[in-house]
Amino acid sequence: MEPTDIRAYQRQLVLFCLGIHGDSTAAEALELMGNAALEAGAPREAMLLTTAAAAGLLRELDREGLVRRCENRASGRDGRPVATWAVSDTGRVDSMPLPPSGQQQLAMPQLAPAPRHRTRGGLTMQQLMGLLNVEFDCMLEQMDREHQATQQRARQEFEAFRQRAMRVWAASEASA
Repeated sequence: MEPTDIRAYQRQLVLFCLGIHGDSTAAEALELMGNAALEAGAPREAMLLTTAAAAGLLRELDREGLVRRCENRASGRDGRPVATWAVSDTGRVDSMPLPPSGQQQLAMPQLAPAPRHRTRGGLTMQQLMGLLNVEFDCMLEQMDREHQATQQRARQEFEAFRQRAMRVWAASEASA
């Protein structure tokens, strides 16, 4: 498995996922790609592992005109707006790409192969843990969004209370 094969697979996979899902942040694209790669049985070496790596890939594809940057979306997790991306007409991929084959490790070689016990769903333990990590990250993002919304509501309620208090104070000053 060559690095060029892996990069080509990642490029095709993100284009395919964006074509199905639509506008996505880098974190969402990473999750979509991870789920699709797990379902296809892709080796771990072929998967992007960080949001930063997914963002870099999306920027690369944007420079080539295969994706386009859309409106920013507020992110409670990042504390700032984050870019969303959509596949362009020239970048659209209609079928799920096949993962690269081969068992060559690109990172540090392992001393002994990890046991490949299958769970009831047919996933290996590593695949299951990867899926759980992605789900946990999604849960954290959702909790962050809910927390930001709660804070915003509290600010609005406080501002409304402050305005009412100022009107009462002004009225009491006028009558004195």
